[in-house]
Amino acid sequence: MDYIKINQEILDEWREKFIKEFGSENEWKFAPDGIMNKGEYTKPDENGVFWRKRSQEGTKENDLWSKVPLRVLFLTKDENLFNFDIEAWDVREETFYAKHIGREQNVISGSFFYQNEACLLYGLLHTDLQNGLCDYDGFSWKEALDFSDEQIFARINCKKEGGKGSIKDKDLQTSIDKDFDLLKKQIIALDADIFVCCGSQNDNNIILNTLYDIYKDEFKYVDYGTGKGTAAHYNEKRNKLAIDAYHLAYGRNGGLSERYAEVVGAYYEFIKYLKATKGIDFTKHR
Repeated sequence: MDYIKINQEILDEWREKFIKEFGSENEWKFAPDGIMNKGEYTKPDENGVFWRKRSQEGTKENDLWSKVPLRVLFLTKDENLFNFDIEAWDVREETFYAKHIGREQNVISGSFFYQNEACLLYGLLHTDLQNGLCDYDGFSWKEALDFSDEQIFARINCKKEGGKGSIKDKDLQTSIDKDFDLLKKQIIALDADIFVCCGSQNDNNIILNTLYDIYKDEFKYVDYGTGKGTAAHYNEKRNKLAIDAYHLAYGRNGGLSERYAEVVGAYYEFIKYLKATKGIDFTKHR
């Protein structure tokens, strides 16, 4: 299956709908996303940011996504256009390198968002039944950066129109409801195994709730026999896991290690539980 082509066709349809709704003069607010690019890096732009191009016809990305043992998809809210002072960018071109010096000196970005994303990606894919939980203090920033450089993964914003530094739940829900069919089509097309749902707030996660709607309540929370909800939500029919997570921008005052413990810790408890109760090793999908 050509995941790159299918995703682009959905984005083209979405962009066309966006222009009809907001006008061509606002097309600059539309932010495409999907499977991250693994082609050549650009030189730093005028702001010192490093971007990454798609490989020729998306061949490399498509091959990696087709074969990777676990497909990780980060589901996030929307882009922060800083009070609309900047134009929306293509999420797929993002890298985790620090501005100006990151590529040459192998330095990770100062953004908590990217630091969280890099750490969680590393931790999830280095945690298994044989080696146990990958500890937060068990790897370096350089290792996380190097891994994200090679590892295929994806990110989808549930709201394609770029916004400000924060968004109210009701506004996010309105946007998701309006474009639900396209969002559903995009998420199902990528066929991820692990969904990191970065929308938890006030004991509610609109992004996780949306995933429940997309898969028609096939996801169920895993209570490990306690009767209480956890961060892990399992779709047994399709062997998929959703993890209830906070926004990736949270990082101050120990926030990075807390996010890591919540997400990667929940994943480790889940894979142990699934093996013990169902005899399934979740880490081996393909």
